[in-house]
Amino acid sequence: MNPFHITRQDWHPGNTREVEQSRLDRQIGVEYDSYRHVYLADGHEWTIVGQIAREDGKKYYILECVE
Repeated sequence: MNPFHITRQDWHPGNTREVEQSRLDRQIGVEYDSYRHVYLADGHEWTIVGQIAREDGKKYYILECVE
């Protein structure tokens, strides 16, 4: 299961995407750089810029491409 399964492949700084919290916490298909506080996925660096709670009770993080 890939937490970043999205059809879009061309990411640029400033682009955002939503990722379910449980998928991000398990770090499947993504690495976390604790020194710089960024997630590494799809060849880019991502930071958490927000979060959303959906009606189904699941929490999603909004990630922003920073590089």
